[in-house]
Amino acid sequence: MIGFLKQVLAGLVALSLFFFLGLLFLGMILGTQEMAPPIEKKTLLTLDLQVPIADRPPVERFADLFDDALQGRAHGTYTLREVVTAIDEAAGDGRISGLFIRGNVVRDGYRSGWAALREVRGAIERFRASGKPVVTWQENLDEATLYVVSPADRIVLHPLGLVEFNGLAAEVLYFHDAFEKYGIGVQAVRAGRYKSAVEPFLASRMSDENREQLTALLDDFSAEMTGAIAASRGIGKRRLQVVSRGEGVLAAPEAERLGVVTAVAHYDEVLAYLKELTGTGADEPIERQIDVGGYFATLEEKGAKGKVAVIYAEGTILSGDDELEVGADRLARLLRKAREDKTVKAVVLRINSPGGSASAADVIGREVERLREKKPLVASMGTVAASGGYWIAASADEIWVEPNSLTGSIGVFGLFFNVQRLAEEHGLNREVVRTSRRADFYSLFRPKTAEELATVQRIVDAIYEAFIGRVARGRGLEPARVKALAQGRVWSGKRALELGLADRAGGLREAIAAAAERAGLEGYSVLEYQRAESWADLLLRELGLVPEEGDAREPGMESLWTALRQLRRFTDPRGVHARMPFDLSIR
Repeated sequence: MIGFLKQVLAGLVALSLFFFLGLLFLGMILGTQEMAPPIEKKTLLTLDLQVPIADRPPVERFADLFDDALQGRAHGTYTLREVVTAIDEAAGDGRISGLFIRGNVVRDGYRSGWAALREVRGAIERFRASGKPVVTWQENLDEATLYVVSPADRIVLHPLGLVEFNGLAAEVLYFHDAFEKYGIGVQAVRAGRYKSAVEPFLASRMSDENREQLTALLDDFSAEMTGAIAASRGIGKRRLQVVSRGEGVLAAPEAERLGVVTAVAHYDEVLAYLKELTGTGADEPIERQIDVGGYFATLEEKGAKGKVAVIYAEGTILSGDDELEVGADRLARLLRKAREDKTVKAVVLRINSPGGSASAADVIGREVERLREKKPLVASMGTVAASGGYWIAASADEIWVEPNSLTGSIGVFGLFFNVQRLAEEHGLNREVVRTSRRADFYSLFRPKTAEELATVQRIVDAIYEAFIGRVARGRGLEPARVKALAQGRVWSGKRALELGLADRAGGLREAIAAAAERAGLEGYSVLEYQRAESWADLLLRELGLVPEEGDAREPGMESLWTALRQLRRFTDPRGVHARMPFDLSIR
């Protein structure tokens, strides 16, 4: 009886604590909102590029929200739509006097990828075209940051700062020798000559086919980046190429002489100009400023009956309800919800995914086809929409892609690991009793037989044909033509447009407008389909009972973390995947 009372008392204490924390946090949020002053004239809009830019609204963590509220911050992650919309709206807002950009781009996983940066860059170009000043001060500049801020009319660099312009590189980690050393066996089957997702596990070096496609991708990305920077800065493209192929770095005076930056100065000198811009006294702090996230929160949707729903598919495609990745069941429900919602007149499926489970991709693909039969559906490709990511896009009415998106990778593979030798070397003896000879097919303690691999090969080939068929139907192409473009090869968005794998060049903003046009909407509101977490979810996540999104990693460790994520995400129970050949980080 005493034990029971203790349990009840403990439960009541926990429940009371839960509600106390909830009320405390809610009060702090409301308090910060009440303290937020109205936007006055001569207010400066700010953008911090160190804040990662995600496609979808993030899955928040309780500690982050609590800390943000405590310090009066809006949040720790921007969404692409809020950044682009805020900058576009501010361009026509008479209260906003200019845009100040600070910090170097921090890319983390699928966030702040090249395609997203291109959309932000486009918004900055439009803001400057409005006649308002765009200013940035940087201690140092790397290629990604220069790519984003190059449309600014004032790019100011610290006197001892450096501009890094040493070209782009793609790094792939190969596991074969390490697996051999530690007794881990790998078996693979594939469909598609370029389906090199299995290559890092089976080889020690890069194949000619893989090197060929990576070289083509880097050339396309480099040409787009260099051309955009050269055009914005009024510099000959060849002059930038000379820097890239030479020392790859510019000291501040040299960068100013070349025209890459407009001035070399300390931050306090730039601050003096910003104070003038906002009508702030020389000895006063700039109070009339608001960041893009805070400004976006003040915007009101224009009253309209018609809605364009935006559904996000960001991450690896997995079976089930996974929220941190692309859970097929969860995404299928959202697609059904949009199809059945009478107020939703058109849908944009925003994809930022390298693919994943073939069966999970097909679950989503089926709902995409059903939705398209009832309402206009436009696919918008982010930084990567490849393999399974392309599978779910193929049936859309239109596919929008940025020139520096990664797409294609129409291929399938099967991958199986075993630890037989590792177990034997450590004295582990496996005994098995089974009702049929293949009952232990998924055991990690033995390799697959030749007969079993032949069965998997037939499955892989059948799924590959289904993939080809879906693309052919969705794109209105002959299967033979799709096969010629497929073979698992990854294409840049620029090449995808040329090959007929995508329809139009543009980002999420343009895709939303295209969906509205297809639905015949002159005025519309945008509805983002993203489930908000409950207080219980947030507390469980804080207690470590729910997996969290990955934190940003040190640049030198990114390749290792990418490789570990790649190993963790092969979760298809049949071992069959429609996934991009590699988790590619172009830097």
